[in-house]
Amino acid sequence: MKNQPLVSVVMPVYNGEKFLRDSIESILNQTYKNFEFIIVDDGSTDNSVRIIKEYQKKDKRIKLIENKKNLGQSKSLKVGLNNARGFYYSEMDCDDISDKNRLEKELDFLEKNKDYVIVGSNLEIIDEDKKKIGYRFYPQENEEIKKTLIFKSPFAHPSIMIRLELLKKIFYDEKYLYCQDYDLWFKLLKYGKGKNLPDFLIKYRINKNQIKSRRLKIQLKETIEIQRKYLFTKEYFSFLALLNHILLNILYFFPNFLIMWLFKKVEFKKI
Repeated sequence: MKNQPLVSVVMPVYNGEKFLRDSIESILNQTYKNFEFIIVDDGSTDNSVRIIKEYQKKDKRIKLIENKKNLGQSKSLKVGLNNARGFYYSEMDCDDISDKNRLEKELDFLEKNKDYVIVGSNLEIIDEDKKKIGYRFYPQENEEIKKTLIFKSPFAHPSIMIRLELLKKIFYDEKYLYCQDYDLWFKLLKYGKGKNLPDFLIKYRINKNQIKSRRLKIQLKETIEIQRKYLFTKEYFSFLALLNHILLNILYFFPNFLIMWLFKKVEFKKI
């Protein structure tokens, strides 16, 4: 197909005006150029749409889709995917920043390794002012990724690139509000291998609202539910995984600030 983009970048947006410019510009300034940028506004009430249209006038690769009402992240991602024309799907969050080489490096890996269905990277953690405050590392090789999966997500969702034809067949489960990606990894890795590049291709933004938000408890609840779905299968069961699952159930009753403190202590490596 003439002028068909190789990569479809999909970014759901809901009231993201504060950090939206950084996120949009980080995609438009990629070293790899043959992509479409599908931005799905999920009923924002701030200036998000105005900002997106401002960039759309300057760059024809941007395609804005406006939901008539707020649908949530999973359904907004589906809207974006249904309009995607590329061969590869790349997810982008509206408050993060992609390294300029992200698309080029991830595409190069998948093009050279046909038995892999997904590639991601490590994260550089930044605060609201873009100050670097730490790192988060992910397992790199497929065997390690599969072992990690039943304990926690082995990919950073905003860093991934997936073969789009396969993703459209299995898709995200819309019943999960925030952990649709974690459930997707289990389904996706049945079809091929996964890889995390050693690079830090995403600047992942931590903001103050994450600690107080009820989203934190919903995420933990959904994580527990997803693990329970796969834990007692032959492929994933172990007593260590069972113990981890029990501890997560106990953790659910802890206050938000303590959950976030423990998460940062275990997962984030400080500078």
